[in-house]
Amino acid sequence: MRKKLLTGTFSLLLASSVFLVFFAGAVMAAEGDNYDQPPPRGQMEKIREKINTLRMWQLTRALNLDENTAARLFPILNGFDKKRAGLEYGQRISMRDLRDAVQGGDEARMKAVMDKLEASHQALERLNSAERAQVKRVLTVQQQAKFLLFQHEFNRRLRKMIAQARQEKRLQGGNKEDFKW
Repeated sequence: MRKKLLTGTFSLLLASSVFLVFFAGAVMAAEGDNYDQPPPRGQMEKIREKINTLRMWQLTRALNLDENTAARLFPILNGFDKKRAGLEYGQRISMRDLRDAVQGGDEARMKAVMDKLEASHQALERLNSAERAQVKRVLTVQQQAKFLLFQHEFNRRLRKMIAQARQEKRLQGGNKEDFKW
């Protein structure tokens, strides 16, 4: 009986989480007419929390995590996710600043922003390496392999959902100037 209840609860959470991820993509796509502008930080954090909840449930199932392992793994992932979110937000702001500098022809500002982006990229690399090292301490080799495969597939599906939401926004009459390469 308990197993049926847990399975039903998991299925309901999974279905609602899929909706939330799609909704997150739609929200991110609908942020004004310029799709390169980052959404407000508070809104982005709420979206990330919902996506992380979905990831936690799916990861628990994909890796067949027991309670002890999950209790050790998720705080690690959440801590790194928060640090990564801050760096990624800064990168989006820097990309906007770089675009403005290029449009304004300000080479000194371009150089400064590119240096800032490079430093941020290196910080993300260090963060990802530290995360992998800590995950290795918690998971078995088989779980590590499944984790890497899960991360790749989860991120691919998430990017696809966001791209679909952006495409729908474009088809609904978004500013065509925003989409030129």
